[in-house]
Amino acid sequence: MDMTDLMDFKLSMDTTEKKQKELLILQKDHLQALKEFLETQSEREERMEKAFIIHVTCMDERDRFAVDATGEPYGSAEMFASAGGCLTQDRDAKHGAEKFVEIYGEQIRQAEKDGKEIVVYLMPHTCFADNCAGCAAFSGDEEAEYVYFSALADELKKLPELSDAKIHTDMYDTDTHEVVPFHGHDHDEAHARAADYLQSEKGMATNAEVDEWDRFHAGYRIYVGGKPLAWTPRRNVAYHLHGGIGEKELIDGIALAMKIIKTHSHADLEEHVPVLQIDHVFGDDPVLDMDNEKLLAKLNESKQLKDAGIELVEDDIFIVRTETDPKTWEGGPVSA
Repeated sequence: MDMTDLMDFKLSMDTTEKKQKELLILQKDHLQALKEFLETQSEREERMEKAFIIHVTCMDERDRFAVDATGEPYGSAEMFASAGGCLTQDRDAKHGAEKFVEIYGEQIRQAEKDGKEIVVYLMPHTCFADNCAGCAAFSGDEEAEYVYFSALADELKKLPELSDAKIHTDMYDTDTHEVVPFHGHDHDEAHARAADYLQSEKGMATNAEVDEWDRFHAGYRIYVGGKPLAWTPRRNVAYHLHGGIGEKELIDGIALAMKIIKTHSHADLEEHVPVLQIDHVFGDDPVLDMDNEKLLAKLNESKQLKDAGIELVEDDIFIVRTETDPKTWEGGPVSA
């Protein structure tokens, strides 16, 4: 074995070891999430008996606690996320409302039969202290976010399934966990209590150099599926894409996250290898059902990666497939 072969072997070993370490970190996070899930069981079950809750926000990894900022019990909401939180990437509110019903219509109709209240949280995000740390999908344009989500709320209200639904429209501040209502929605005292709790228990981002990754991107994992909280108990770690948005949108969203991770994230890529977790939630249709080689080829064809001059190879990303029980949150890897 010559020196070049030896260096390639060492690099391969280092990458393999990094991937094994990331699998252990993922499993540790899963156990932490399960612990919190069990500790909040009674409150969650009581709320879910009365209401079917859906939370819509951006894929951004800094939005991890956006759903908690609603004041709803931990794990009680169905969670949708995509680039910008848009239901469809053409940003047509009518198309978005149609997609919303395509994904959640059956569950909504069953909840109504069961006499449950339907509650929808539309929650774009920003950073009021530094607009450069706002929503990348909207290029930091808060006004464009207000326009889209206001129109989406109006279109959702037109649907028979949601005519009696309680629809919240709130802007989430990734620094402080505070929410600012808009489009006629009044501030809810539960939001203030939730923000106080998150600030004291989960912390706030600052612009101090030591905490810079808290304000800006620092995630290196991408979760695809419907139960992100079962695997992501920590903030600023994992992007989230709902599996129901469609294959093209998923590829584009993953490519966008990888572009951010590779080009302007504070993630330590000497310490971590980017992780793509494709989660099959029992009862949901499998997504991205293809081998890793084909998946990497599709990602490399995306405009996001081509424009950034990024071509992914196997060592650049750890692709792990998991499965999750939506009722118990128990699960684990099925291939890695």
